[in-house]
Amino acid sequence: MKALRLFLGILAGNAVGVLFLIALAYGILHMFPDAGLEVSLPSLVFVPISMGLAAAWVWKPLNLRIYEVILQSLACTLVGLGLAAIVFHEGIICLIILSPVFYGSLLAGALAGRYWFRRDRNRLNLCLAPVIALLVALEPATRTTQTSVVVDEIHIAASPARVWPHVLAFAPIPDPPNYWLFHLGLPYPTETVNGGDFVGASRACKFSGGAVFKETVAELEPGKLLTFDIIEMPADPELLGHLDARRGQFELRDNGDGTTTLIGRTWYTLHVRPGWYFDWWTHDIFRAVHLRVMGNIQRLAETPP
Repeated sequence: MKALRLFLGILAGNAVGVLFLIALAYGILHMFPDAGLEVSLPSLVFVPISMGLAAAWVWKPLNLRIYEVILQSLACTLVGLGLAAIVFHEGIICLIILSPVFYGSLLAGALAGRYWFRRDRNRLNLCLAPVIALLVALEPATRTTQTSVVVDEIHIAASPARVWPHVLAFAPIPDPPNYWLFHLGLPYPTETVNGGDFVGASRACKFSGGAVFKETVAELEPGKLLTFDIIEMPADPELLGHLDARRGQFELRDNGDGTTTLIGRTWYTLHVRPGWYFDWWTHDIFRAVHLRVMGNIQRLAETPP
């Protein structure tokens, strides 16, 4: 009997999560068709908190101890991540990134429900569900689109004239990736091809697995600055619906002593919340991309002709 109720709690929690996601995405986009994806997706804190509360309601008669709530919340999280992989086609990297905040929020909801539902608060309990539902529904509608930028720089023992050709284009990078998510399947940069050294020229940054970012040169100051707009991203499940990389840039600063400071920038927009959490991951990933490309440029520029 206990095992059945534990299982039903896990099902109830995940049912609440799926219903919230579907209802919000459909409802908001139906009422506000121009809202955009970033508005239709609820925060991945509020939804798992709601899931934890729903599971705790079903588990209420069991009087679970805290360690049992911790373990059962983990089971509920694993089922939820499995459903995300099946129903929403989330990639393994996305699930790895999502899992800590998802589990922490779900556990918080389950522990809050354990305390809340064991007391004689029937009227307040009846009010809790619509209040939580209202918070989940209203939070996405309060957002605005925000674009962030990641900036990295390295010192190269070569003049800007030596560095510049390798900024424009380079052959496949021979070095294996050294970032841990690249080893787990996250696409990593391998080569850049350039259609011309003029504004409006086409470029393409090729990644592992056949992924290609198509670009157009937006600014060009030979030996100093290359800015490009990203006009098409690859249809990769780790990227689609989560973020848009909008613009990239390489700036070369002549240090006056035969060396160059190479600065790489990428502008992007996130479509997942909480922003502070996913922004940290996005910065870390883009930094790994920057340093792989810029490290290759450094190697090429510093190699004697």
